[in-house]
Amino acid sequence: MDEVRLKRARRRSVAQTAAAIGVVLLLVGALMFVLTSRQEARALDSELGQVLTMAEDVDDPPPGQFLARLASGADVAEVTANASPELVRVLDDALRRQPGRHDASAGDDHPVRVLVAHRADGSRWAVAADLAPLRDRQAQLGVALLVAELAGLAGALAAAALLARRAVAPLASALTLQRRFVADASHELRTPLTVLHTRAQLLARRARAQPVEQLADQLDQLVADTRALGAVVEDLLVSAAAEHEPAPNTVVDLAEVAREVVASMSAYAREREIELCVEAAGEIVVRGAPAALRRALTALVDNAIGHVAVGGHVAVTVHRRDGRIAAEVADDGVGLDPAEADRLFDRFTRGTDGTGRRFGLGLALAQQVAQAHRGSLEVSGAPGRGATFTLLLPAL
Repeated sequence: MDEVRLKRARRRSVAQTAAAIGVVLLLVGALMFVLTSRQEARALDSELGQVLTMAEDVDDPPPGQFLARLASGADVAEVTANASPELVRVLDDALRRQPGRHDASAGDDHPVRVLVAHRADGSRWAVAADLAPLRDRQAQLGVALLVAELAGLAGALAAAALLARRAVAPLASALTLQRRFVADASHELRTPLTVLHTRAQLLARRARAQPVEQLADQLDQLVADTRALGAVVEDLLVSAAAEHEPAPNTVVDLAEVAREVVASMSAYAREREIELCVEAAGEIVVRGAPAALRRALTALVDNAIGHVAVGGHVAVTVHRRDGRIAAEVADDGVGLDPAEADRLFDRFTRGTDGTGRRFGLGLALAQQVAQAHRGSLEVSGAPGRGATFTLLLPAL
């Protein structure tokens, strides 16, 4: 349904844009036609006026033109010899009119323009020019403008289609992201909700037959399930809000952030019998958002702890490297296949080695934080030999 609506919106946008451009082209073409026709008409009138001013007799007018003269007191006008009877009639009628320009017809489909002038000696002069060449030029101009407008309309359709596609593309991308988010949320929430519901049902049944004290283990598992569900929801919410956070622009001591993260994750690591340590001497500052950097390092540490067996080690190191600040989270856990390095940053990816634990949104969010801080997130490791994730940020 959404694809159909997007297609309709794109077609509507193309039609509206093409119609608007077509109207503009039509108006411009009509204006050009009118202005050009008027200019040619003025040029013809000016030429006829010069002919009347310079004429001394009616015998030698310019090609395509005919002269007529009616002397003062005369009853018969003199007309150029090769004028047709219809044209003689038109000129004779024009000589008896007031001075000015007149358009007339000298026979079927033979329009002429007549200019009349009176001279000081009392004579009247008239010159007639065939309008067929002017009409032909106007017709040619009209055809040329029509062809140009059709070509322009075709170009407008192509441009409108391209612009509409580009305009609708973000909407299509947004719909795709929305569907992926809903699918991710449905996929990630379905299992923990099912487990939580099942465990609650079992507890409800056992509570009727057993003392509450004997249900302590099941209640602890229920609490753990709700904690896991809360973590998934938090990841989803952080992912949805991350793109709307303001650009980071605060001086942050990344070494102190690393120490805070390790301190907050120590209890979790001890519970899993994993040694977690930090090495960050002195103050190492970067420019960024403290909460986002803390979230990224927490995600990297949580990912490392989740892939280390009992008795394993996770080390967080913050130092300067090649003019940048590096925050490394290294573990000696199940490791990773270098061929899968890029795939690890996809949302809710599961590893093919070791425990197959899902990465959720943690690594994807860490990469997003790195890019927002004009940095990068690198990964290295090998199957069975641990992994190292390095957050690289510009130094101040």
